Amino acid sequence: MICEELKSRNLPPLKSREEMVEILQREEYGYLPDVEYKLEASEPLVIERRYASGISCTRPFGRVYSSFVDLTVTTEFGSHTFKVYRLLHNDGKKRPVVLLNNIHPGNASHYFPIEDLSEYEVDYLVFCYKDLASDDADFSNGLAPILLPNGQETDTTCGKIMIWAWGAMRVLDYALTLPGTDPENIAVLGHSRLGKTALVTAMMDKRFKYAFSNNSGCGGAALAHGSTGLTVKGDYFTPGRGENICDITTHFPYWFCKNYLKYSEKMYADEFDQHYLIASIAPRYVVVGSNSADDWADQKSEQLACHAASPAWEELGLKGITECDHFLNPGEACLDGRIGYFMIDFFHFLSRHSWHRYLEFIELHKDEMV
Repeated sequence: MICEELKSRNLPPLKSREEMVEILQREEYGYLPDVEYKLEASEPLVIERRYASGISCTRPFGRVYSSFVDLTVTTEFGSHTFKVYRLLHNDGKKRPVVLLNNIHPGNASHYFPIEDLSEYEVDYLVFCYKDLASDDADFSNGLAPILLPNGQETDTTCGKIMIWAWGAMRVLDYALTLPGTDPENIAVLGHSRLGKTALVTAMMDKRFKYAFSNNSGCGGAALAHGSTGLTVKGDYFTPGRGENICDITTHFPYWFCKNYLKYSEKMYADEFDQHYLIASIAPRYVVVGSNSADDWADQKSEQLACHAASPAWEELGLKGITECDHFLNPGEACLDGRIGYFMIDFFHFLSRHSWHRYLEFIELHKDEMV
């Protein structure tokens, strides 16, 4: 079933990593400017010390604490400061680190189930994407004016997804200064528009071993060729397809470079599709998470993109995605290859169940070398 469906999509073949990254920047996400920058972090302010990290805690403070710092990024065009929340162990051991580019501010977000996550042997850095740059066509706030003082002045100037990705890279710079960070096991995670951003972040920065994309859909992990989810008519969903390029560039054109808008009428590009984005991360690690009730993200096209990207790993003698002849059912997962995919029985949401899958994937692969 998977092979037949992939053939019917008539996807463009994979190219070299360099060619795919160039195409995706030029035609979809835009180019980041090459700017020098300086990064400064404030002294951390502790919020809570009570987390025990899976053990009976007989001491007055637990093994895990939450805190935050203010990060200030400065370029020749100015400075911008934003908060990074930290959930860190305090025993001096090195651990994997997950950077969550979060939709919600603070560390009390329902996308960040802090009690559950404190039980894992993982550290976390959490920041809100709107603290990096607003989610609109305004390029005069946040990181945008210190990167793009003239806004989106050309058809290939980057949009907000690439700016949010650049901000995540600066949080990575900071993560690497922390004594508990294992630099060989750093992940970036995002949901929805930030699932797209997580994939773009890992495409642009090879220091990330893992990219975790949750319900990223169109412009993220879902193929544009032959989209098969839902369409919207008025206030109702009707069978037909998932969100397509016309939908996304009509409502969120500023996420992308202006070049991407030219594909809205045809709904796909002949030269590339989203399997290029996943494949650009090879030979590192990717997990795409889909939810059974999130048809707008087009789960079939997300799983197919993983299979279409898999040859990028296989050509290197590595295992991409696990061989599978069917579309996954809720509760099923393929996590033993360097491309992971799973299906959760839920709607459009980053749930603790999805978090457990991403952390399971780290546990499976943390001792493997890229």
